[in-house]
Amino acid sequence: MPIYEYDCPKCGRFDTLQRMSAPPLRKHDACGSPVKKVMSAGSFSLKGSTKGAARPASCSAPRGAGCAGCPSADA
Repeated sequence: MPIYEYDCPKCGRFDTLQRMSAPPLRKHDACGSPVKKVMSAGSFSLKGSTKGAARPASCSAPRGAGCAGCPSADA
């Protein structure tokens, strides 16, 4: 079951565990105030390889030199 985030004018933001088929909450169970469902950030990120990643246009170091602004060639 996913976790949904809501905004309550009295209590602030809170999250709740709900079925995907359940209707959105209309009021906060704790205080009875009307609530709005909010979009929250995703909980995962996709990681990829840095091989062949673009280098900054201003970089003049040879590829694989290991400068701080460029991806490492042996990563």
